Amino acid sequence: MNRMFAVSKYEYKMQIKRIAGWLVLLFVLASAMMDSLPTTENLKRVEFLYDIHYYVRRIFSFDGLILLFALMFLMAGRLVGDRKTGCRDLFMAAPIKKGSYIGGKLLGNFLYALSLMYLLLAAAMVGFVIFSHSETPPIDYISAFFEVSIYIILPATFFVTASSVMLPEIMDIRLFYLVFSVLFLVNAFSSDTGTAAPFYIFTQGDLAKMIWQHPRWPMIYLGSAALNLLFMLGVGGLSIVLVACKRRFWRAA
Repeated sequence: MNRMFAVSKYEYKMQIKRIAGWLVLLFVLASAMMDSLPTTENLKRVEFLYDIHYYVRRIFSFDGLILLFALMFLMAGRLVGDRKTGCRDLFMAAPIKKGSYIGGKLLGNFLYALSLMYLLLAAAMVGFVIFSHSETPPIDYISAFFEVSIYIILPATFFVTASSVMLPEIMDIRLFYLVFSVLFLVNAFSSDTGTAAPFYIFTQGDLAKMIWQHPRWPMIYLGSAALNLLFMLGVGGLSIVLVACKRRFWRAA
């Protein structure tokens, strides 16, 4: 366990130092603030911005999706890169087991992605406090924080992290980029409707609707939301299992 945490610490430090991640976060934060802050001008465009639950759902349905898309490229190939550069040989030379290596790589990148996602959430909430024209009880901030965490941030970040770190070890990384770029584009162009959303809409799907429902479409499709969650957790978990079961990945026991 200690060795897994050592690998995750190394991975986290390597990722958090990358300037590209911070530049993307700044871009996404600027975009989110211009588009979603509950200013007078924005409220003329989007009447629901006064509601903290709608606000956080909007931030992470759109701007959070952009951040996850960028993180996909920053995290993809972390295992493949170790193999190509010989870093994996150094890990194998140490008394580290395959499970500790894979777990450490996954945990380090997951914590890195969560760090940027929660920095976006913290900045967004501070902006709401400053610019909100309505009285919002503290309990609403707390519930919005936990709901967006449970229904979007945690499952979507796990899905993107596990897929990005693991799948390029199983398939050609160019094919991975192609498939997941199409998936992100489909998510980006999806919108609220009165019908159940496809299970693969992972930031705007029916699971996310449990944070806030549009007055025109107040229905919650629990079955579709469950499929949405199963898709994210299932694909992420399957990605880990495929790498863990891959032959010739690690030294002979």
